[in-house]
Amino acid sequence: MGRILITLGLVFFGISVFSIYLDVLLHLNGNLGYTQIGQIWYKYAPNSLQIAEAIVSRYIDPCSSLEIFNCSGFVWHPIISTFLGFPSGLTFGILTVLFVYLGTKKRRINKIN
Repeated sequence: MGRILITLGLVFFGISVFSIYLDVLLHLNGNLGYTQIGQIWYKYAPNSLQIAEAIVSRYIDPCSSLEIFNCSGFVWHPIISTFLGFPSGLTFGILTVLFVYLGTKKRRINKIN
């Protein structure tokens, strides 16, 4: 399990470096701001973003899948869409540190036992 977490951490590291590269290009062109997770996802895989929204809205969201709740969906629009607005470099950098730490912590515990 530790190797899987470390591998995911390295994947997040690659995405973080790429996001920071996009932020540097953005600033070199004279634009202020940062690259959002949703912008990267839409730019490089727009169809998968639309498919993910449809799947989450129809099948995962309990309000949409069970009519007895009689409520509007709350998983995609307030929760996931907020996450898609986060700065991608910072977010994936934090995920990198978290996953690598958890992966190495798991390996240290296994070595002790």
